[in-house]
Amino acid sequence: MNAWVAAGVAFVTMAVTMAAGMAIGSRLSNSRYEDGSVKNLRTSVAIIATMSSLLLGLMVNSARYNFSDAYSDVQKYAAVLQITDLNLLSFGAPACPLRGDLQAYARQLVAETWTTGENEASSSAQVSALTALLRFDAGVRNLKSETADQQDVRGTLLALSRQLVEYRWKVTGVARTTTPAGFIFVVICWFALIFLYSGVFAPRNALVLTGHALGMIGISAAIFLVMEMGQPFTGPIKVSPAPVERLLARMQAEPCPTVAPQR
Repeated sequence: MNAWVAAGVAFVTMAVTMAAGMAIGSRLSNSRYEDGSVKNLRTSVAIIATMSSLLLGLMVNSARYNFSDAYSDVQKYAAVLQITDLNLLSFGAPACPLRGDLQAYARQLVAETWTTGENEASSSAQVSALTALLRFDAGVRNLKSETADQQDVRGTLLALSRQLVEYRWKVTGVARTTTPAGFIFVVICWFALIFLYSGVFAPRNALVLTGHALGMIGISAAIFLVMEMGQPFTGPIKVSPAPVERLLARMQAEPCPTVAPQR
């Protein structure tokens, strides 16, 4: 579910139920203001308000941790890519084609992870990125080491290549779970009930209406944040691809060692 849509639905639902409560209240007799009626409903409203606030708070906290984990994963993955590239440079000229494969994978990784659009484009990017990564992994396995130093570097590259494959799913967000739509639906329904009760007993003046409208905006904003941070690679609030992009620029600027001409 889109975060903007969820926030809009939440606001409209609360506003409609508030208006419905005020319409119902205007048709009831003044006996609704008696202490017994108010105290009776106050208990139910307090229970619903407590549960809905608790659930919304847990959802915001969970989404925040999900966003923080995504940010950390991108930083770590960029570091692994950089260490891999430095080891390729250390290996020498035979690893030059693999640097091209690694750069191609990094470009495809950005296109796959920070996609703006369609499912078809996203699927195509996923296939291209996986193909580039598997080609790089196969190339590392086929490297021929001629010296002891190259043999040590090759072992390091094999471990790094496995690490790139292993953590790819975390970085691209494929392995992440978004906030269940059922949770959002339940929270919206609970807050709608609160505003329905409030509408029945609310005085009809601008101050009360403004206060309730600000409350609806605040709740809708919290739901928006939950949905947005639950999808850390899309939307206006997302993890930046800057670490991988800076690494790409450095890799492209770093010359690859050339093979000495044969005599």
